[in-house]
Amino acid sequence: MEKRILCVDDEQAIVMVMQNLLRMGGYLPRCTLDPREALEIVKSEGVRVCIVDLRMPAMHGMDLCREIKRIQPGALVFALSAFVDAYSPKEYREAGFEGTFHKPFKIDEILDACRAAFEKLERLDAEQAAKPGPAPGSKAT
Repeated sequence: MEKRILCVDDEQAIVMVMQNLLRMGGYLPRCTLDPREALEIVKSEGVRVCIVDLRMPAMHGMDLCREIKRIQPGALVFALSAFVDAYSPKEYREAGFEGTFHKPFKIDEILDACRAAFEKLERLDAEQAAKPGPAPGSKAT
C-alpha cells in the first residue's frame, strides 16, 4: 500500500513542517493550503489518510472531513488545530474524524497516529479481501 498522506492547512509554515515531518517518517505527503484542492486530490489520488486544520477561510475542517468521507468513505481523517477543544469528542465522531492533534503538536504523536492509521487500513483491506463472495465490481451469476 502506498503510504500517501494528505495535509490541509491554511498556514504555509504548518504545511511545510508537516511535509518535511511526513517525508522523514517515510510517508508520501500531499500538502495543500486549499481545502477545495484537497477534495480534488482525494478524488483523483484516492488518498486514505488525511490531516486537516479546523479553522480555514475557504472551508471549515469539520465540513472538509465530511466531504472527504463522502468521497472516500474509508478514509481516516485527523484534525490538527489550536482549537481542538472547541468541539466535543461526539462532534468529531459525527463529522467522521479518527482523532485530533493540538497545535503545537508533538512529532511522535503525529507519526504514531499515521503508522497506526496505515496498519488499520491494511487490516481492513485484508479483511475485505478475505470475505467470501464475488469480487467487488463483478456480476453475480
